[in-house]
Amino acid sequence: MSQDKVTKASSAPGRSFSTTISKSSSSIASATADQLIATPTSTSASPKATSKFTPSLSTDFIYDLDTQPIDAPIIKTNTGLALNKTVYIVDMANSTPEQFANYHAKGKKVGCYFSAGTWEPFRNDKLQFLPECYCGTGVSTDANGKCIGKGANNNLLGEWGEWWLDLRSAKCLENVKSIMTKRIQEAATKGCDAIDPDNVDSFMNKQNFGNTAQNQVDYLLWLSATAKANNLAIDLKNSGTLLTDPDTGKTTQWTDSLVKAFDFNVIESCHQYDECQTYDPFLKAGKPQIQIEYSNSIKKCPTLSAGQNLLVYSGTTVDSKKITLSCR
Repeated sequence: MSQDKVTKASSAPGRSFSTTISKSSSSIASATADQLIATPTSTSASPKATSKFTPSLSTDFIYDLDTQPIDAPIIKTNTGLALNKTVYIVDMANSTPEQFANYHAKGKKVGCYFSAGTWEPFRNDKLQFLPECYCGTGVSTDANGKCIGKGANNNLLGEWGEWWLDLRSAKCLENVKSIMTKRIQEAATKGCDAIDPDNVDSFMNKQNFGNTAQNQVDYLLWLSATAKANNLAIDLKNSGTLLTDPDTGKTTQWTDSLVKAFDFNVIESCHQYDECQTYDPFLKAGKPQIQIEYSNSIKKCPTLSAGQNLLVYSGTTVDSKKITLSCR
């Protein structure tokens, strides 16, 4: 365990893009899944990851979805921490290839965030989603695609103003995968080294599509295969119950396949809810974790295992300027 050195505090606050981090039947349309695994595109002159990045237990991370560009090679936080980390995870849509090229020139790897499991009303590709695949059948939408009227909140992820995606029907899987394929290709073309797909735990949340744990696993494995076809690493975000049964504490039927398919974890509030051990199968496989805690909930570095990276933020947004504690 180590705590990052405190230096003179930076006077420049992080710029906010109002982007906040997420919350905490077998093989439907498997032929479609295979067909939609996309290979890299070579039509752009933008910087591009040329080989898959493989993080190790010694890899350390910064997670920032609200400040673009992030300072490099050293980030100075509002509380005086000086952070020099290997991997920057940022919002893909709000970042540019030029920013990624600068991060690479400063010796950084780049992970690119996007929501893989919800419809977000502020994304440029929002109208490519079929309304029935996030609002549900028979629910109306406005000109911007937002669900309105009767049933509008059936699949709403309320506090975030996003809607869960249908991962169960063949029609919606085809629609969703076609959009996610484009996002993953964009990540490769922009110069990302890894992707950070969020909101991949719909089976644990209120939604009317009936998404099951098996539906979620099938989709996750498709995301991994598509990322790696584009030479990108990929993390598993939250979803700990797919790895460890909360009732028995034992591994699940999916543990081995998920640990093999994903390169690292991003975990929110596991210290707060005393569930960090749920993700131990990744550490045992030599794959690191980013643990994120909010609202200054931890004041002193706890004992951590090799490969665990803890970042504590002063509020509920992931702005690197607001990191109050960084531990390994």
